[in-house]
Amino acid sequence: MYAIGFNQFGGPDVFEEIQKDTPIYKKNQLLVKTMMAGVNPYDALLRSGAMKDIRPIDFPIVPGSDLLGKVVEMGSDVTDFKIGELVIATPSIGGYAEFVAVSHKLAIPKPETMSLEMAAGFSSASVTAFWAMTGFAPIQAGNTLIIQGASGAVGSIAVQIAKDYGFNVIGTGNSRNREFVLSLGADEFVAYDEENIPEYLANQGDFVFDASFGGKGAKDGLNLVKDGGYYLSLTAIPKSVPTKKVTIASLQRTKEMTTNKALNYLTDLYQRKGLIMETALVFPLTATGVAAAHQAIDTKTIAGKILLKAR
Repeated sequence: MYAIGFNQFGGPDVFEEIQKDTPIYKKNQLLVKTMMAGVNPYDALLRSGAMKDIRPIDFPIVPGSDLLGKVVEMGSDVTDFKIGELVIATPSIGGYAEFVAVSHKLAIPKPETMSLEMAAGFSSASVTAFWAMTGFAPIQAGNTLIIQGASGAVGSIAVQIAKDYGFNVIGTGNSRNREFVLSLGADEFVAYDEENIPEYLANQGDFVFDASFGGKGAKDGLNLVKDGGYYLSLTAIPKSVPTKKVTIASLQRTKEMTTNKALNYLTDLYQRKGLIMETALVFPLTATGVAAAHQAIDTKTIAGKILLKAR
């Protein structure tokens, strides 16, 4: 089978096509033929070498933790799927490939009415957003949540989950994304290119979630948290503010924070209210296409999910 990966760290041009054996699936796994795969900021960090000490992996490395595909084989212990079924899957790595073996607990059937594009980019960003909203702070309906980077893949899903839980949601980001974030249900949007956000939103958040790419919100984020509030970041952890008490955490999931539980809630939310996930760009699952997708990720200017379409 073909896969798209790299044999050295670097820029988007390190990607190449790699011929590999089709994965041997275990008795609790599905063998999925990839139709589309999602590209995440984490994939770019992995490619650049930024994660090499945190997550050492032997070359060649094939990124990818979001995919939509068709079940072509399955292990003897799997009873909740059938051959030919379309599934949304969240492998830990290896999604930029023709075939992927993944635990049945890391997959769900694609909802019939969900578009192929949304399904392909749905899993990892949505699961991350779910646990960010529910796993780290005892926030209650009516509390104020500020989401930095609210137009991104994780931030945009977090807005919708937060509203389902009854939170008052303030999104921040570039003014060009105002209407999109408000369409997700945010109660307010504040643009960093129009307002001095650390002053404008000072001490307003019971909970502040930095979903910005590369932790860009860390510098000013703690200014937004109320005394006694919570600050959660996808990446960069800011230094504490001595003038007030703030609980600071990075998004490190525990073993109880399962993908399966999150996906069950998310598919239920999709069926109850619908979910919006904007597709920004679709590239072919080739070395050239993946390089272009990573170039787009690296520019940090595109709102919405970047996808790869298998050939």
